Amino acid sequence: MEHTALVDVYDRLSSTSSNNEKRDVVAEAFAESDAHLWRLVVLVRGRLFPAHDRRELGVSSRLTLEAVLTATGAPEDEVRERWRQTGDLGDAAAWAVENGGQQTLFSETLTVGRVHDGLRELADFEGDGSQGRRVDALAGLVSVATPDEARYVVRTALGHMRVGVGEGTIRDAIAVAFLDGGDDAVSAVERAYQVTNDFAVVAETARDGGRDALAELDVELFRPIQSMLAEKAESLAEGLADAAADGRVRYEYKYDGIRIQVHVGGDDVRLFTRRLEDVTAQFPDVVRAMERGVTAENAIFDGELVGYTPETIAGDDRTPVVFQELSRRVKRESDVEATSREIPVVVHLFDCLYDGETLLDDPAAERYERLVAAFDSVEPEFDDGVAGLELATTATVSPDDPDPAAALYEEALERGHEGLMLKNPDATYQPGRRVGRLLKLKPTMEPLDVVVVRAKYSEGRRSELLGRLYLACYDAQSDELREVGRLSTGYTDDELRALTDRLESLATTRDGRLVEVDPEVVLEVEYEEIQSSTEYDSGYALRFPRFLGVREDLGPADADTLERVDSLFDAQ
Repeated sequence: MEHTALVDVYDRLSSTSSNNEKRDVVAEAFAESDAHLWRLVVLVRGRLFPAHDRRELGVSSRLTLEAVLTATGAPEDEVRERWRQTGDLGDAAAWAVENGGQQTLFSETLTVGRVHDGLRELADFEGDGSQGRRVDALAGLVSVATPDEARYVVRTALGHMRVGVGEGTIRDAIAVAFLDGGDDAVSAVERAYQVTNDFAVVAETARDGGRDALAELDVELFRPIQSMLAEKAESLAEGLADAAADGRVRYEYKYDGIRIQVHVGGDDVRLFTRRLEDVTAQFPDVVRAMERGVTAENAIFDGELVGYTPETIAGDDRTPVVFQELSRRVKRESDVEATSREIPVVVHLFDCLYDGETLLDDPAAERYERLVAAFDSVEPEFDDGVAGLELATTATVSPDDPDPAAALYEEALERGHEGLMLKNPDATYQPGRRVGRLLKLKPTMEPLDVVVVRAKYSEGRRSELLGRLYLACYDAQSDELREVGRLSTGYTDDELRALTDRLESLATTRDGRLVEVDPEVVLEVEYEEIQSSTEYDSGYALRFPRFLGVREDLGPADADTLERVDSLFDAQ
């Protein structure tokens, strides 16, 4: 398949704002793709690896610009100017190919396979000279591309396609291309994606075997699935009523830690964050605890990894560390054992998703029983580098008698945790979904996780620091980020210096004191209220947002959604 055919698909997607039209364009491309289907599925979104594969291509905007200049011989200042004007390095690359000083080799046809495979190889370059090899490989693709092809090669390399295709579009397109496109077909595709996190596998399965084959796709050990997410309960009474089933509600501590998914297969233990990132190497103490405590031969657990102060880790009245302190361990690559003793942890398990057979469709009450049977508690052993392992503090209550839940809620807050989780005992596990049968109760208006998309240098004492940060939520329908306000308070000088260093390394364009950045940094912010606004493309503005911390465990697609902001606005 020639790459120009895929470019035509991109252009058609860019020319319409209709979600249904985008779905139909993608469905048509899928249906006609034959052997290239699996490549096309990932290329149309610019995500070259499935969601559970956290490899990165390792090409920044700076390296991509260097590749464009190498391939085209265009003047750097003119390429940068077009980049600044459009905010899109892909558009600048198209101009450079058309107007550069070097003759590109259009006689050499660029194929979908060459673009896909060539870009994926960038992730495998390691060691000395790897950045130079990436530049050369990317320049090799641009050098044989037409202007339009170069635009999308660069956008794919950077992961910013600008064609408005999100997961929902891919899901619906698969249902239309290979099934009947109805609601049941969409549900079948979504369920298959939930257990695989791989649309390429789902698409090929739907094409080759239809709905029956999709139903056979299942959870696999060491292939993480998305965490089931909770909606916010407006009050304890309402939450208990909403989560009740047959007069029962399970309630438990809402811990302030890192959501962790633990996979155990024989002697092999691996740990994944909510972002599906493998953090096994960062938590050897947790691996030891699992090796000691897990009695099931094979299992997948859902839980919360909480850091506690070394002085209290072995007692009954532990003091949790703040999330930002715990998050240091997620990115740690050296002195891991030493850091594990500085910030010891306990894993509080609250669900079992697999114990030799899939439990996603089983009711929560039964999954809890299987959880209890699958492991024994492990006391933390600080000196030996063994984490704690235990059940989350939990109980079952009747909505008609909320006093026990109220007491546990107060206890959780007193112990430094966030509040309560309220669970419907009959609820199935729905990966990646916020559902009303799983609720969280917290004492304050819930903070938002938002992405920094641009930043401006402050005035006065902080004039050398990027102290004014533009924040965005994630529009899952269009796979785009929508701005929701500007942040300028809440951080210390040290925190702001660290943020500035990080954001400056992600800078793509500069216009005076305003800097556009690659959207990689996710922040947790609190705010006074959400207001309707025409200033930002989300239609909303956070009033008086305040910095709480960096969410190292989240990526841009894990940020709070526009739908979430909309619901919070309505609930005010």
